[in-house]
Order: sequence, then C-alpha cells, then structure tokens
Amino acid sequence: MYSGSTSFGVGYPTTLGAYQLNYANTAGGTDVAITKYDTSGTIRIYSTYLGGTKDELPHSMIVNSADELFIFGTTGSADFPTTTSSFQPNFNGGPGFSPSGIGVSFPDGSDIFVSRLSTNGGNLLASTFLGGSNNDGLNTAPKLKFNYADEVRGEIDIDQNNNIYIATCTQSTDFPIVGGFQNTNKGGQEGCIVKMDNQLSSIIWSSYLGENADDAIYSLALDKEAIQEAVLEDPRTQEYLEGKSPKKWIIVPNKIINIVF
Repeated sequence: MYSGSTSFGVGYPTTLGAYQLNYANTAGGTDVAITKYDTSGTIRIYSTYLGGTKDELPHSMIVNSADELFIFGTTGSADFPTTTSSFQPNFNGGPGFSPSGIGVSFPDGSDIFVSRLSTNGGNLLASTFLGGSNNDGLNTAPKLKFNYADEVRGEIDIDQNNNIYIATCTQSTDFPIVGGFQNTNKGGQEGCIVKMDNQLSSIIWSSYLGENADDAIYSLALDKEAIQEAVLEDPRTQEYLEGKSPKKWIIVPNKIINIVF
C-alpha cells in the first residue's frame, strides 16, 4: 500500500535509510511525500521526501513487476533529483505562474517529472524531467477545471513489459515528440501521451492529442487485448500453458489475475 502527497514543511515522518530524509524546499512550499505501508496499513516500510528547492506536486503512482514505485508529477525545481542516464536530466521550465487554490507557485515554470524508487525506498533508480520550453504537466485551462486539484489530473500506467505510459498536458510547442500520430500543438494547452522505457532513458513514442482550443488528459488505461498479447509472448506463460490455449482470462484493469485453460 502506497500513499503520495505534498508536504509543506519539515516534520514528515521519514524512515531511516529512505532516499530523501529532509525537506528540501527553501521557499516554504511543497515537496512530494511518499510512504509505503504493509498490507494492513499499520506498519511503514519506508517513507521519504522527494523534491528540490522549489515546489513539486505528485499526480499519479504505479508499481512495476519488481515492486519498484514510479511517481509522476510536476516540479518547478531546477535541482529536482534526476539520474545520469535519464532522458532529460535538465529542467526546461517556462513562464512563471501560480495556480490558484492549491498552495503552490512556479516562478521558473514547470516540467513533468517521472521517478522510480527501489523496493525499499532507499535508492532513486531512475528519474527524469520531461518537457519543452513552456509549462508542462499542469492543467491551467479555466474551462477544464471543475473540481479541486483538477490542475494535477493525469496518470502513469505500466504494461506487462514494464514500459511506462504518461497521460497529461503541456503548453510547449517543442514538447519531445517521437513518432507521434499528432506532431504539433494545435492549441495553447494540449493533451500529450508518452511511452517510455523502464529506465526512463528513452521515449519509445509520444504524441500530442488535441485540437485548436485547450485540451487536457486526465486518465488512461491499457486495453485487455494488449495485456493478453504481451502475457502470451512471455516464455513463462508458454511454459505454464504447455501448448494449450487459454479458455478464459480474468482481468482487472492492467493486471492478469488468472488464466483458465
């Protein structure tokens, strides 16, 4: 069980050996705060801050097959921790802005961040910025905000090969697009989708998604057929099936629960 939140200061209960024990924001703003619990929710396995000297917001989290946690969010920190082999180790930012009502400020603009923590929370295995020269990752379009924290909608997901998918929005006309079905930003704020490798070192494909007015993407899901195909290609599945064909798949979103044959 995992929780992701924002911390506005010192005192978040971190654990010995966690990746970032101390609150790093020097402006009194927000750092990301991550805690992993046991299945009962009564024992903390690890607890850590994650952030730089300016504000961060977590949007979505998911765990891969090795029990490593991926966090997707938005940062205004040029010194947000990244890893040397990451796709984008440097902050691009954008025009300064302060979204109303959620307690954060981005004087140097914002980039998306994606980070991967080890199973015990003690190591940052991969971490990258993701963005162009304008603001990325936050929905600031007035007509697309209806509820509290609609600014931080968006989602991270993972397939059976541990590739990462991110759905969010950007105001950048030079957002990194690789083999996209829509290569240009048609409006001021555009939806964007990114597929990355598990090491966060390369974009497998990415695309804008939108039209002439403002757009935002709040969620995504992988279809069941894609999950089944990926699982069937795994040699461990073929060994289990012993040449037989599955009669039934029992699936919850993005997870194989049982194969009946």
